[in-house]
Amino acid sequence: MNLLGRLLNVYLKHLDRQLRAAAGDPVAAQQQQLRQLLRTARRTAFGRKHAFKAIRSHDDFRKAVPIRDYVAMLPWVEQMLDGRRNVSWPGTVRYFAQTSGTTAGDKRIPVTRDMQRSNRRAALAIFAFYERRGRGNAARLMDGKLLFLGGSTSMTPTGSGGWIGDLSGIATQQIHWPLTTRYEPGPQIALIDNWETKIDRVAERCGPMDITLLTGMPSWCKVLFDRLVERRGIDTTGAISRIWPRLRLFVHGGVNFEPYRATFEQYVADDHELEFLEVYPASEGFVAVQPEAGGPMEMLTDNGLFYEFVPLSQWGQPDAPRLGIGEVDIGVPYSLVLSTNAGLWAYDIGDVVEFVSTRPPRIRFAGRNKQFINAFGENIIAQDCSRGVAHAAEVTGAAVREFTAAPIYAGHGRKVGAHEYVVEFEREPEDLDAFAAALDARLQEVCVDYSVKRRGDAGMTPAEVTPVPPDTFYQWMKNRGKLGGQNKVPVCANDRRYVGDLREMSGHPSG
Repeated sequence: MNLLGRLLNVYLKHLDRQLRAAAGDPVAAQQQQLRQLLRTARRTAFGRKHAFKAIRSHDDFRKAVPIRDYVAMLPWVEQMLDGRRNVSWPGTVRYFAQTSGTTAGDKRIPVTRDMQRSNRRAALAIFAFYERRGRGNAARLMDGKLLFLGGSTSMTPTGSGGWIGDLSGIATQQIHWPLTTRYEPGPQIALIDNWETKIDRVAERCGPMDITLLTGMPSWCKVLFDRLVERRGIDTTGAISRIWPRLRLFVHGGVNFEPYRATFEQYVADDHELEFLEVYPASEGFVAVQPEAGGPMEMLTDNGLFYEFVPLSQWGQPDAPRLGIGEVDIGVPYSLVLSTNAGLWAYDIGDVVEFVSTRPPRIRFAGRNKQFINAFGENIIAQDCSRGVAHAAEVTGAAVREFTAAPIYAGHGRKVGAHEYVVEFEREPEDLDAFAAALDARLQEVCVDYSVKRRGDAGMTPAEVTPVPPDTFYQWMKNRGKLGGQNKVPVCANDRRYVGDLREMSGHPSG
């Protein structure tokens, strides 16, 4: 074990004790986070306007600080972009993470020094949780190379001394010695904006290397795997085990992994002990890490974030409850609201989570609160769609590359509506009708409203599946300018804009 590995071992033991303590009493950990956030920001312009000095409890905070989306928070963010000091967090903000928005164009999320420290701690928590699994020594990962397949590290100046860029690019710029001796693909390739060029360069540089850890969004790591297989001229089955035999940890996030698991497992030999570990690194803050393989993610309750939860059924209503972590129920979808050490307060990040347990606080990512289908009162959310596709793939032996779902409206000979799933298969099912039936059955199991509408085909007919050729989704994302490590295929939509485009690209009738 090298020096870096030994130092990591010592720190991880200390960090693991902290993580276990916070998970054992998440209410106390969150109360402490709220107090610390309010105390730190009380002299900022935002803190004075909202009387932070007078806030003594979560109830006080709810009354003083309304929930804001990005549009409502934008006047404060613009002041930070202009270089103003002490706007909603002490000091001047130098970095802003750029993300795509549907209502306000590209968003620029502040990333303060305190947030960067929290993100570094969360990244190290990944190693702590991996160590807990008992299947490998986290420090041994440092014997090889660590490949971060993220966005470009290039930055755009704000005009007032700050910089705007991809969150993963900002994080990569904070990598210092001795970790720089392990980090790949290196600073030059990390700068590349063109995603296709970047993937080719990564495959060329890192294919011959001893990669022990890979982190990235599943869909884009899949593209890298295909490039590596193409360069080697080998069969897909077990390919990554032959190319990177000492790869021990694949860290992924951004989408529900289950529908894609079978596709990824084909690259891994049966005797290759590769751990899949899910993370939840939002641009606004690092939320959770998966302790156990295939299980839920554990929320980081002592890492610079204060969480509130709005029941999805009441999201957007003026009197909707804002629950603390001690008030949530298991199995209920909640819209996640964050207050952060980057100066966002009661900020609706647009994500939906569902608790599996409350002590420790473990969640599953359930999609976006604007990604749902409710054209006929069926109330399907993104997580339901993912569960349905994952189940159908499992029972039919299929492997899914990408998918998205939308309603089909009545008319043109159709008496009632239905849902359509446009699916790109890595391995097609022998019986597409069986895949559709399994998908529909699973949706009825996980969503009561959907099962009611499906009863007797009176309100909705069975879900329909439209297969599309390989690389359809990749080309669609490319046409939309959405290639890259931070861009995700939408799981579903309450209209047919995505499905219509994909059907047209693949030569299907408009449907």
